[in-house]
Amino acid sequence: MKILSPTEAVGPAFRRTREVMASPFHLGFFLKIAVVAALTQPAFYSVMVSYPLQAVQVVAGSMAARHPLRSGFNAAWQPGMSTVTGVVLLAVLLLLGLFFWAAVVYLFCRLRFTLFDLIVYKQGSIRRSWIKYGSQAWRYVGVMLLASLAFFLVAAISTGPFFLKMLRAMRAEALQGSNPNPLPLLAAMLPVLVVLFLLALCWMIVDTVLQDFVLPPMALEDAPIGGAFRRFFLLLQEGPAMFLGYLLVRFVLSIGISWVLLTLVGIVLLVAGAGCGLVSLLLYRTMWHGGVVMQFGFVLIVAVLAVVLIALYLMAMVSIYGTVGVLKESYAVFFYGSRYARLGDLLEPPEKDRTDVQTVFPQDLSGSLPEASPPDVI
Repeated sequence: MKILSPTEAVGPAFRRTREVMASPFHLGFFLKIAVVAALTQPAFYSVMVSYPLQAVQVVAGSMAARHPLRSGFNAAWQPGMSTVTGVVLLAVLLLLGLFFWAAVVYLFCRLRFTLFDLIVYKQGSIRRSWIKYGSQAWRYVGVMLLASLAFFLVAAISTGPFFLKMLRAMRAEALQGSNPNPLPLLAAMLPVLVVLFLLALCWMIVDTVLQDFVLPPMALEDAPIGGAFRRFFLLLQEGPAMFLGYLLVRFVLSIGISWVLLTLVGIVLLVAGAGCGLVSLLLYRTMWHGGVVMQFGFVLIVAVLAVVLIALYLMAMVSIYGTVGVLKESYAVFFYGSRYARLGDLLEPPEKDRTDVQTVFPQDLSGSLPEASPPDVI
């Protein structure tokens, strides 16, 4: 397999995405692959949580404006609940949250191996791709947890002083009365936002390295963590410009396609939502004053319309982020496979009489020549 530049790997990535997801196209199979790929994308979790929460906040705000509470927080706190009970309840909730977070992290990491296998081998069996990488997934989870803890530590150290300064600015603004000067608070918030942006950029690079360059040797060779990182550092010997170009093209592919698809799907969902709202309004005027049976029928129809809209929203988000996830992984395997003989031979099996495979890494992690790939892996 010839060495591909960051831009040259885009074409094969689109072809592999089409082959994996839609060759031939079956909606059920497409959605299964899309779910696996979407669950490996951090942005998918954010969308699935943030957008529904925003909708709930809008509904709750409108209800609170129409029906303000007559009692405050102190009235809601029952005097029979002791402090010890409250602490125990909080501890239980924290433990449940920690368990849920650990389960999500494991699923997130295990599905990355599953997606890699689906794209490289094109076998189409999610179950077969899942069961192949048990031990590798646990090691990968450990690396992700260590990287996350290190990231949170760096974030706390770097943002702590600026955050304390921002809190002092907020306290000073609160003491100024009804017409405070907002400039000191904005000046204190700016460094926090800049540091958070830089930290998010650093985490994106770390996560990309772990998924695109550390995971493949672990999956193909059961390589140790240190060996997988050594192979990545060998890649950097080509020069940082090549790696930066890869990150830039990967970012443009991810953001550009996501925005285009989200815009198109958003327009469709808005039109569908407006149509359902108009139908609901007409049905309300027609059926609501027709008795109990008509009211029950109206509520049932509105509930069905709501379920249909929610299902369309979920399918749209899964399809968008699943397609983007498959495309990003396909782009990664072709870029890295052109520099990693074992991965490249799986993507483009060499001819039997070919002896001069062009590659940057002609040896595996043990120092010996790579083993020949079986002819029927794809």
